[in-house]
Amino acid sequence: MIKNLSLRHSTKIISTPKKTKRLNRYITKINKFFKANVINNAWLAKKLWRPHNVTTRDILICNDWQFKRSFQPTLIKHFNGKKVLLVRNIVDADFMHSIEGIFDKVYSFDAAQCQAFGMDYMNQFFPYGVDDAKHLHNQVAEPSHAAKCFFLGRDKGRTAAIESIAEKLRHVNCIADFHIVKDDKTQAVSQYHIDEGLSYDENLRKSINATVLADINQAGQTGITLRVLESMFFNKKLITSNPTIAAHDFYRPENVFIIDQHNADNLDAFINTDATALPNELLHQYSPDYMLEKITRDTSHTAHA
Repeated sequence: MIKNLSLRHSTKIISTPKKTKRLNRYITKINKFFKANVINNAWLAKKLWRPHNVTTRDILICNDWQFKRSFQPTLIKHFNGKKVLLVRNIVDADFMHSIEGIFDKVYSFDAAQCQAFGMDYMNQFFPYGVDDAKHLHNQVAEPSHAAKCFFLGRDKGRTAAIESIAEKLRHVNCIADFHIVKDDKTQAVSQYHIDEGLSYDENLRKSINATVLADINQAGQTGITLRVLESMFFNKKLITSNPTIAAHDFYRPENVFIIDQHNADNLDAFINTDATALPNELLHQYSPDYMLEKITRDTSHTAHA
């Protein structure tokens, strides 16, 4: 994603050198031994940032699952530009309390979570821009006339529901290219079980060469998944268990079959008609370019407030 963004935007990946990580581990061990902050590691962070000539116009974007790791908190604290956190997971009040005063903007992809904790809403975004996705599709697509539905995901207690969909697909002569990664919720044996997940490149290849994508959510999950975004950007039909999809601006009834809301007798007709391509202007709102544009715009307003 960042590689593609760098073609159109001034972006940079900042990696912590192994030597810096090693020094930070030594400092941490010493401080733990003496049960006090005997050596401050702030100088390490300042040394790392110095060659990058960071200004107040620069933006540091962090993900919620990694910003607390190892040396990251110190690096973030001593970054002189704007600091942004993308919250991809469901968090609680304790988490929000732990990040008070650290970030200039905090975004979540979950509207209910934004309302509960005062975060800014951000559309879930695809790793590829609109043109990048089309280029990838043209590179990977293979000629085929058979209807095929692709699913990849961990079991998470969903095997029975997924197998039920596979059975319905077989009845309408659609190949069920399903891959259920076994986990601690796995009980009954399934012909679709696999021990390890597929690489993301293989996932993309299968998505692009399917005619339909299956999006089977866990109980209570309502957010937009990567599978939904793939259906949008690669112009695929979507079978989903998520009824909230119908409320989104990208929803087209001819493109989306919602389980338990649409009649299974209509599945054959749904699968054997072409998907309606979404306009580029709409897809752009779910692209990494839009994410970066929104963050840049929002932090600029913050700076002038």
